[in-house]
Amino acid sequence: MKNVDLWKPTKFERTDKGVWRSNRKEVPARSRLIADRLASVYATAIATHAKGRLADLGCGAVPLYGIYRDYVSDVFCVDWPGSTHGFAYVDLFADLNEQLTLEEGSFDTVIASDVIEHLHTPQALFDSAARALRPGGKLIVGAPFLYWLHEVPHDYHRYTRFALDRMAVKAGLSTIELSSYGGVTDVLSDLATKAVSTRPWIADSVYWLTRLMRALPPVEKLGLATRESMPMGYLLVAEKPSAPSASRGS
Repeated sequence: MKNVDLWKPTKFERTDKGVWRSNRKEVPARSRLIADRLASVYATAIATHAKGRLADLGCGAVPLYGIYRDYVSDVFCVDWPGSTHGFAYVDLFADLNEQLTLEEGSFDTVIASDVIEHLHTPQALFDSAARALRPGGKLIVGAPFLYWLHEVPHDYHRYTRFALDRMAVKAGLSTIELSSYGGVTDVLSDLATKAVSTRPWIADSVYWLTRLMRALPPVEKLGLATRESMPMGYLLVAEKPSAPSASRGS
C-alpha cells in the first residue's frame, strides 16, 4: 500500500470503547446509519477471516485499513483510474470489470467493500479474486441491497444473497458466511434521512431521532424480524478450496 504513513480515517472510526462506527467528522448524516452497520459487519468479518497478504479491490481512500491493518502482514491496493476517492494509496490501476493482472495464488485475503454494485460485469471480480487467492484464502464482499443510487452513472446492480452465492460458486469458491444487515426499520430510517439530505441540520436531527426510535424494543424486534426479507445489504465471505474443485457451477 503506497503512502501508508499518510493514511487517515475517513468512513470509519473506533470509539474509546473499541467499537467501530461511522466517522462523525467525515460521514454526513444521510450516510451514517449504513456506515454504522457496515463498520460492525466488516469489523466482525475481518477479525474472523482476514490474515496474511491482503488485496483491497476498489480501495478508494482505503476506509477499512484501520480495521484490518492489525490482522494482515501486507496490503495491496487496486482501483480504477476514474475513481472519485483519490489515488494516494493505489498500487495497481485496473478496470475491475476485467480480469486483473494479479499473481496467481499470491493473497491470503481479498476484500471488496461496497464495490460490486458499481461494476457492470461483477463476475470478473470474483474470478480475479479466486485466481489471486491461495488455497484456503478468503474473499470478503459487501454489497448494498435496499439502498439509493450513488456514484452515478456507475451504479449498475443490486444483488440478492442468491446472486452473491452464485457468483462465488461460479468462480470456484465456497461460501462460508452470507449474512444480511439492517431490516425495514433501518431502510425506512435511511430513506427518511436521505430525503432531507439537502438540509444537513434537518438530516442530522432525523438521524438521531430515528436512532432513538430504533432502540425501542418493539421497533428493534421488527428490524431483526425483517432483516432477511428487507435487508439494507449483505456481507459475503467465500473461501478458495484447499484442493482444486473438479468443476465450477454454471
